[in-house]
Amino acid sequence: MRREERWLLLGGALGALFGVLAAYLYVRARQERGGSARLSPAALVQSAVTLVTLLRQIVELAEGKSRRP
Repeated sequence: MRREERWLLLGGALGALFGVLAAYLYVRARQERGGSARLSPAALVQSAVTLVTLLRQIVELAEGKSRRP
């Protein structure tokens, strides 16, 4: 197996793990509040922007860029 394929498998496994963890934490928090914790469109947009920012940081790591002077 090539190195790129290993990175893809690792990234997919980590993504699935974090996705399941996020869903678990959301469901648990919703149950603790009596099922009233609903996602607003603003919260969804904020989460999407955060994920895009995270992806950009990962790409910058791969390119060797640093935000520090």
